[in-house]
Amino acid sequence: MARGDRRTTRRAILRGLPLLAALSLPAGCARSPVLPYSGAAPKDETLYLVDGGWHTEIALSRDAARDLPKPLTDGFPGARYLVFGWGARDYYMARNPGLGDALRALVPGPAVVLVLPLATSPAQAYGAAHVIALPVSRPGLVRLSDYLWSDIAKAADGTPRRVGAGPEPGSIFFASTESYDATHTCNTWTAIALETAGLPIDPGGVVFAGGVLSQARPLATGGMPSP
Repeated sequence: MARGDRRTTRRAILRGLPLLAALSLPAGCARSPVLPYSGAAPKDETLYLVDGGWHTEIALSRDAARDLPKPLTDGFPGARYLVFGWGARDYYMARNPGLGDALRALVPGPAVVLVLPLATSPAQAYGAAHVIALPVSRPGLVRLSDYLWSDIAKAADGTPRRVGAGPEPGSIFFASTESYDATHTCNTWTAIALETAGLPIDPGGVVFAGGVLSQARPLATGGMPSP
């Protein structure tokens, strides 16, 4: 299967899960704490938000990811960019997930972090229409790196705990320290990560990718997120 076909298949697999989560979402779901927005720091760095349909991911250049610990980045030699995604372990890792996998993901359960290396830019890999470049500060990237590292479970020797090979060559699934459920989906995780990076993103109530994308798009041109 060609790489583009694998990416299309993976995006299609992930589309159903947030929809099922939304159908079971209780009213008044918990709001994650808002971190301070460092608006005064120069935004001379860039991170990338990848639109995968119902699923969103974050991509960093190798230089932007330089604050991530070497036990993680050394596992991806030669990568120009690293893409980070998050989701329910059984559903995200399944090659052909079924309804049972999706329904199990609606109750609290283990999650995984997918790290995918790219030899080309995110725009080249996914198509420019599916990537949003967001200006961030260096302190914001440091906070984001801390968040990503803290979300990855560690083995006894302190190295990232691998749970399986990812869907594309060189990609790896790592165990997450968080749990997936109907109120904390892949898109909630992405929104919290962007907020952690210092972007004025509100993750409260975010379930669908649109809840992240609608807030992020205006920021690519220096605007404020949609209300």
